[in-house]
Amino acid sequence: MRLIPAVFYFSSATEHNFQNQLNKSSMRLADASLYLVTLFLLSFIFMSWFNQQEPANSTITILRVVMVLLSIVLIIINKTLSSEYLHSRFFIYAVLFCFLFSYFFWVYVQRYSELKEGGPMLVAAAFIAIPMLHLGHKLVLWSIIGIALIFIELFSSTSIAWTLYFYFSIVIVLAIVQYQLDILLRKQYKAELFETEKANTDQLTGMHNRHSFDRRCKALINKLAPSQYLGLAMIDVDYFKNYNDNYGHLEGDNVLIAVANRLKHCDADIVVRFGGEEFILVKILQANELDWLSDLPKRFADDPIAHQYSPFNRITVSAGIAIDKYTTYRPSIKSLLATADVGVYKAKNAGRNISITDFVDPKQPEIE
Repeated sequence: MRLIPAVFYFSSATEHNFQNQLNKSSMRLADASLYLVTLFLLSFIFMSWFNQQEPANSTITILRVVMVLLSIVLIIINKTLSSEYLHSRFFIYAVLFCFLFSYFFWVYVQRYSELKEGGPMLVAAAFIAIPMLHLGHKLVLWSIIGIALIFIELFSSTSIAWTLYFYFSIVIVLAIVQYQLDILLRKQYKAELFETEKANTDQLTGMHNRHSFDRRCKALINKLAPSQYLGLAMIDVDYFKNYNDNYGHLEGDNVLIAVANRLKHCDADIVVRFGGEEFILVKILQANELDWLSDLPKRFADDPIAHQYSPFNRITVSAGIAIDKYTTYRPSIKSLLATADVGVYKAKNAGRNISITDFVDPKQPEIE
């Protein structure tokens, strides 16, 4: 359905994220629009009373009061709830408003035997000012008002043919504007996603980079349940400087890509290139997984990459693996990094091509 950008432009997951971001950025504007609607309706009510145009108990006045109360209720709800489903709340509010306005127009025609173009035009145009609603939402709202106007034309003694003509003319124009706006907003969001992904991705290996490491680790730690473990492996390519110096940096880049591809297939929740020839893997572990990645050097031996300037005649890796248990406090990434770094140092001193696993010392103060 290529008519509605919200349906075809993104995948459902990306559209959901886009809508949430739009909700957050539109929260203040949404509240401001509700205040304006409330003041606008109140001014109509007081002017009608002051000019003695509408009695306080008339259907028109009651409908206006109901609209004011509906706006106040949504203002209170928005103050209480987060912005996550702001668009859904506004859509329900707008649908109720449309039905109230439809009945309002019917009552107005019955009372005054006319319905000028201004009322329906104003309602149709007002929906454009609700930024978190997309074209699909607004077509539903415009259709409710349009059907109500057709009903009035067919079943009342007053002809509103010109009002109908102007209403549908303005709706067509507004729909075209909204379509372009929906496309523009999504293009902008797509560009932002691209720039964010570019900033968080290592261009050589396609892995996440150090820039995104802290954010991803915080999210992973928040998923950690008590009595689970968090493992962090710091992996260093052995004798990589010798490889670069003798084979050239382009071949060195190819080795880093090959190492990265193998590490991507390891059992890990986070895989990043931390810098140079250093990689980090992080994983939530159960009690029976504490030997995690202990066979990592063997994996590189099973499918060797030649390196004649290494004592092993192939590419090898040294790994320091740090493990911490979630007990009273959640594990600290900085403490895990410090422990893993010591493990890499031990592996290098022990002759390289090995992995050393250490538990974070519970007496070790958390590193800030």
